[in-house]
Amino acid sequence: MTLSKMLEGVPVTKMFQTMYGKMVLTHEVEVRGVQYDSRKIERDNLFVAIRGTATDGHKFIDQAVARGATVVVLEDDKAIPDSFFMHAGVVKIVVSDSRKTLALLAANFYDHPSAKLRLVGVTGTNGKTTTTYLIKSILETSGERVGLIGTIAHMIGKETFPATHTTPESLELNQLLATMVAKGCSAAVMEVSSHSLAMHRVLGLDFSVGVFTNLTQDHLDFHGSMDQYFGAKQILFNGMSSLSYAVLNNDDSSGARIAERSKAKRVTYGVSSAADFQAQDIELSVQGARFSIRHAGASTTASSSLTGRFNVSNILAAYAAGVALGVPQRKIVEGIENLKVVHGRFEQIASPLGWTAIIDYAHTPDALENCLQTIRELLPDQSRGKVVTVFGCGGNRDRGKRPIMGRIAAELSDTVIITSDNPRNEDPQAIIDEVMGGVVKGKQVHTEVDRRKAIKLALGLAHSGDVVLVAGKGHENYQVVGNTRHHFDDREEIESAIRAAS
Repeated sequence: MTLSKMLEGVPVTKMFQTMYGKMVLTHEVEVRGVQYDSRKIERDNLFVAIRGTATDGHKFIDQAVARGATVVVLEDDKAIPDSFFMHAGVVKIVVSDSRKTLALLAANFYDHPSAKLRLVGVTGTNGKTTTTYLIKSILETSGERVGLIGTIAHMIGKETFPATHTTPESLELNQLLATMVAKGCSAAVMEVSSHSLAMHRVLGLDFSVGVFTNLTQDHLDFHGSMDQYFGAKQILFNGMSSLSYAVLNNDDSSGARIAERSKAKRVTYGVSSAADFQAQDIELSVQGARFSIRHAGASTTASSSLTGRFNVSNILAAYAAGVALGVPQRKIVEGIENLKVVHGRFEQIASPLGWTAIIDYAHTPDALENCLQTIRELLPDQSRGKVVTVFGCGGNRDRGKRPIMGRIAAELSDTVIITSDNPRNEDPQAIIDEVMGGVVKGKQVHTEVDRRKAIKLALGLAHSGDVVLVAGKGHENYQVVGNTRHHFDDREEIESAIRAAS
């Protein structure tokens, strides 16, 4: 692709086009690849120097040029003088924001794949993963080949690829969307994290539908305040066109405000509040949920093996998105029924001894409270045994939520075991001590730094009729200690304990 085509719609502050003392035109420069990692540069690539949280790409410009980059995009004009580029035969392009520029360049290079798909973006603190899987199932049931991008994995049809980020960097994201198009996908559903919005990873993407699930405390280590967290989520809807739909949760106080600057057509859903799509006559059991969806004066019955009021909300969001995408009602209902389980999301494992373990990704106060309230709602006091909760809080993340989660777990559980999540570069015991700061005296709370021992302790306390909630990691099959990932899977630990007791 020519450099002139690469730069279409890209704001440029300065361009130095003198190579070996001779002026070159952008349509004469051929770009064969785009990279922001200098180690991946090949001949005739364009290198984007990005200031990251750990390192600064401007420090690696000389390495990128040595590896064959013929175009360098950077923010700091003074980082390397024009003379370096002239003698190296490299075009120098100065921009005001390298991250935004990378997103626009990636979309251009891969020929705007999002415009060739019906792209659905789901954002919110909790519920993103389940909602994306529901929408994928709805679209597949209607006969489409669908891609998925999210926390658990990336998928193209039935093919699965590991996910390192909930939302990939803009370059990998556009590449993945282009692969979906090439492999025959007509639609894609993706989780859109607040980090990705703040870091402009989805800039330039053409969303057909944007879904807002909820906004509760999380990621304040990154955003600094709830107002800034809200502002990041709002970016998704601010960039949507008048041809698109914003599907908004009316039960959340942020739902009415999140799309106030959006050109998108708005539709609302609600479990406890009036909305365009409203849940009524909700029946919940351990086996799942059944309820009516009231919309446009008519009522439709939906059934799902997913349970809990929080999942009723997720199902409503997916149903509304299906309607916005023009999927026939019966296919929407069938697609909801077809999704049996989402890995690590209120995932139940029954023991031969009569107790049940539940694995959930709940790592925020709201998600943990929803899980525990659902357990209590599904298992009334007169027939329920004890609720034992095992959880921890991640290191190098929002510290403010730690005592809040400690209080919630202690209030809604009979026994709590506070342990490690992904301690990263923090002292695991110090994290536990901060969680304990929210626990009211007199509650039955144990602490155990070793997550494996904590799970064994919890399962050892369980008897027939008891429920053990193992929260925080869900689908994850690793634990991050320091800067190292060690294999660890809550499901494997629970299944191992069941085998040992059999």
